[in-house]
Amino acid sequence: MKSLEKIFFRLNGREQFLLVLSLWVVFAVSMVNILKSSTLLKDDWSLAEQSIRGHKIVIDLKPVIDAALEQQKTEQQNKSYDKNQLSNLASRLADQVFPQRDYRELDSDERERYKQHRVRIKFQRASYEDVNEYAALIRQESPFMFLSEVEIEPNYPPKNRPYDPTTFDATFEVSSVEFLNP
Repeated sequence: MKSLEKIFFRLNGREQFLLVLSLWVVFAVSMVNILKSSTLLKDDWSLAEQSIRGHKIVIDLKPVIDAALEQQKTEQQNKSYDKNQLSNLASRLADQVFPQRDYRELDSDERERYKQHRVRIKFQRASYEDVNEYAALIRQESPFMFLSEVEIEPNYPPKNRPYDPTTFDATFEVSSVEFLNP
């Protein structure tokens, strides 16, 4: 410490002033950086705490969700459609409404307690009534069969024939849930 004091007092007044000023600037900049870092750290902790609270809420809902799934499973016992039943019924209903439809089975999504089976039915240039009727037929089979996705695109008549009817290209994704035995 004495050696630093000797070096400091060997400097002239202007150099001493600049040295002290630069040390204070370095100290002030360091304090600002520390303050910024602590503020960011506090914000990160707050965000992590909110995230943990959100996950805890979801975890606390697990028993209620499990009970609802068990109730649904009991209600639909021997009434759920497996993949073949879904395919046959969705195809038969589509044939009633629009026989020229396109049909495709999709992969089933398998979870821990259930399988969701899906088929895709496409109507090309169908009337609005046909599209609406098919959707109504599927809704009648609820909750054992349901529409998980529907896309409808209108085909407007050309300008030279404005009185032709508007037709629709419709894609229906029809699903059913099959509960698995534990």
